[in-house]
Amino acid sequence: MRRLTTILATLFLLSSAGFAYSQSLAELAKKEKARREQVKTQERVITNQDAAKFKATGAMTTTVQTEPIPPKPAPEKPAAAPPEKQVSDEPVDFQGRPESYWRQTLADARSKVKELENEANVLILKLNDLQNRFYRDSSGFNQQEIQREINKATYEQDLNKEKLATAKAQLEDLLKEARKSGALPGWIEEKSPRP
Repeated sequence: MRRLTTILATLFLLSSAGFAYSQSLAELAKKEKARREQVKTQERVITNQDAAKFKATGAMTTTVQTEPIPPKPAPEKPAAAPPEKQVSDEPVDFQGRPESYWRQTLADARSKVKELENEANVLILKLNDLQNRFYRDSSGFNQQEIQREINKATYEQDLNKEKLATAKAQLEDLLKEARKSGALPGWIEEKSPRP
């Protein structure tokens, strides 16, 4: 009897969870349908037939006659020409930032996090060593000196924790920004070293 009650209670919980899940799924489906309808009304698809219509009619251009602009006096020294923008076939995100920008920016952020994590590990080892020295030494004067070093290392450890938290938050913000700006997943994933 007890086993039957347990089984029925479990089935009831699973079915109610499934019902609650289906309700949220239905709500999501309605929202997605509304979003797609809104997108359909906002965009216009140009087909080959539309392009043929414009090709056949041609584009009309007009020019406006204005007074001629007097020539500027030539500078004494020839001005340096602005550097030409190099046209590259590197893919870009919605903001015009190339793949190399995201790879470099995220690599720098990840290396900063890794550096701070390594520093945290060093500080942990340093604190452990200082505590071991403190308990091994029987001289009160030496223990005071070691205690000062422990306090200093603890302070450095607290600073490191704050810097590490900030660096991790900055990395997460960069990842969010990259996703929002249309950077491809391969640009933002950390490359694992090959064995």
